[in-house]
Order: sequence, then structure tokens, then C-alpha cells
Amino acid sequence: MNFKLVVRVKIIHQDPKEGKIKVKVETLDDLWHLYHVIEEGDIVYAKTFRKQSQRSDSLRPEKVQTIPVFLGIKVEKVNFHKFANSLRITGPIVSSSREEVPIGKYHTLAIEENNTITIQKEKWKRHHIERLEEAVKASQRARVMITVIDEGEADIAVVREYGVEHIANITHNLGGKRYNADRESEEKKFFHDLSKTMLEIMERERVDKAIVAGPGFTKENFYKFLSENYPDLAKKVVIEDTSVTGSTGIYEVIRRGTVDKVYHENRVAKEVQLVEKVIEEISRGKLVVYGLKEVEEAASYGAIETLLVIDELMKGEYKDKIEQIMEFVRGTRGEVLIVSSEHEGGEKLKALGGIAALLRYKIK
Repeated sequence: MNFKLVVRVKIIHQDPKEGKIKVKVETLDDLWHLYHVIEEGDIVYAKTFRKQSQRSDSLRPEKVQTIPVFLGIKVEKVNFHKFANSLRITGPIVSSSREEVPIGKYHTLAIEENNTITIQKEKWKRHHIERLEEAVKASQRARVMITVIDEGEADIAVVREYGVEHIANITHNLGGKRYNADRESEEKKFFHDLSKTMLEIMERERVDKAIVAGPGFTKENFYKFLSENYPDLAKKVVIEDTSVTGSTGIYEVIRRGTVDKVYHENRVAKEVQLVEKVIEEISRGKLVVYGLKEVEEAASYGAIETLLVIDELMKGEYKDKIEQIMEFVRGTRGEVLIVSSEHEGGEKLKALGGIAALLRYKIK
């Protein structure tokens, strides 16, 4: 397979026999995509630091020196640490830029934002390339923040490529409704705290749009406050209704399609909405199948319009079988979507066996 990608993912050698792709990591989302690209048996090359023992003479204890080195390791384990903003790749060393680093010893590469790595595979599969292409597209899209607000409390989350990450919870005691002057003063303090937190998160996470939602009138009051005190932030805010607050309210915003309106190609919103459609079709007993055996049968009839596979299955014992189904669905012009297990939609798909399909027509 010969491929050419742009922006952050670049080919070192276009000869497919080499199987190498050089990747510049810019965001936490990039690390998540790479977690699903790098597999056991791949070779990953990167700059790193390794501790080396040096003995000056037999009477003195060993000195441990940390040296910079460019290593290639054969992958045995890959772990994504979203709260530490790193991807940890462990395996034996197969190549080193320094002679004193022994081949065969184990090393862990801690890949973080702004690192560059090279991935080498014996064979790049289509879903690997699609994942890297998705990472490239994601870098060009605006990020979205959701703030769900009610009296004296707000929850803030950022919609990432892999799911919804809860960033902050802000609470403020507004006092009783009898003391209107005090209550109004406390509400302004609450709104100031929330505004400053939103600005800080938007700058840090490079968020371009914020959805402010909630069940009552607090969101409208907050928007009016923003317009008067933080007009630049107000221009980036979209107001939405929800029936509840908290995490449930955040996912209600996503299910309503508001994120899609604000951020047209958002991955999480698409995944959540398609899983909801699967559940709806199941309740109606219509154009849907779920479970590996049933999906495989539907694929053999060419009946699958959209295939949903949870990401965890791509690293499990049925990986090869699922890849065959994915290729068959693509061959019959169906859409294939790998769903993140990090959000509500992924949890619901996992409960259905981790694989489901929306059909063009009933097969039974």
C-alpha cells in the first residue's frame, strides 16, 4: 500500500516494504490515536533517555548516568495514560545510536506532546491509515467545550477525539432567596469564577467554541453577564437547553446534536448518536444486528450500511476476525466506525458485545 499524508503525519520512506511512518505528536488526542495504531510486534523509534551504570574503580560504588539516545524498540506493551498526557511503549531494544546501550535490554518510551516518533510495521492495514488520517483531520478542527450550569454549580468538559473529559466542577453557595442583594452579589462572584475558569481552559486546550447549557434560567443570566463583562468570550458561546445538570446534562447536549452544529465533524458526537440509533432500532426490532456472530452473518449478505466496533475489540482475541468483517463491509460500500470506549456511547456498545451494525435491509 502506498500512501501520502499531510500536516503532522509524514512518510519517511514511500517504499511500502520499509513500512515506516514518522509522526509528530501535538496533542493528547494524537496520543490516543497512536495508542490504537501501535501494536505488539511493531518497531517504534524515538529519542529518549536511558540510565547507564558507570564504575570508575573497584573501590567506589557505581555511578548512574542518564544519557540521551535514539532507540528502536520492538513493541510488547502499549499503555495510554490520559491523565499523565503520555503514551508508554515497552519492549526490547533492537537498535541504538550509542554502542554502550545493550541490544535486547528492555526499555519504556514515554511519548508526550511535541515528541516525534517513527512507527515501523510489517504491514499497514487500512484502519491504521484511517486512524492517522483522522488524527490529521482532527488537528484542523475546532475543539468544543461544554459547560452545564444551574444555580451555584457548573460542570465543564472538553469534547476530545476519544471521548468527553470532565475538566472542572465549580460550586458557589448563593445563599437563600430572601436576601436578594446578597444573592445577586454571590451570583456575580460565581459567574466571574466560572468565566475565568472557562477562559483558562479554552486557552490551554485551544478550544474555539463553548456550549453553555442547563435546565433553568441561569444559563441565560450567565450569558447576559458574559456579554457585559467578557464580551470576547460571549462571542464564542452557544446556549442550549437540557433537562438536567452534571455528566448526564453534558451527554444530553451531545445526543441533541448541538456539538455537531457547533463543530460539524465531531467524532464523539457522531459515535454517541449512531449508538443511540442502534439502541432505537433494537427497541423497534428493525434494521440492526449486534454481537459478533450476527454481524458476521449480516456482512456476508452485504446488508451492513454502518458497522460500529468498540476500540477494545481491535486489541482482543477476535481482532483478526473483526478486521475481516471490516474489510468485507468496506468492500460492499458500508461505513466502518471504530467507537471509543471512553464515552457513554462506547459503554452502551460494549454492553451489546462491542460490535453492532445498522442494516440496509432485513436479512431474516
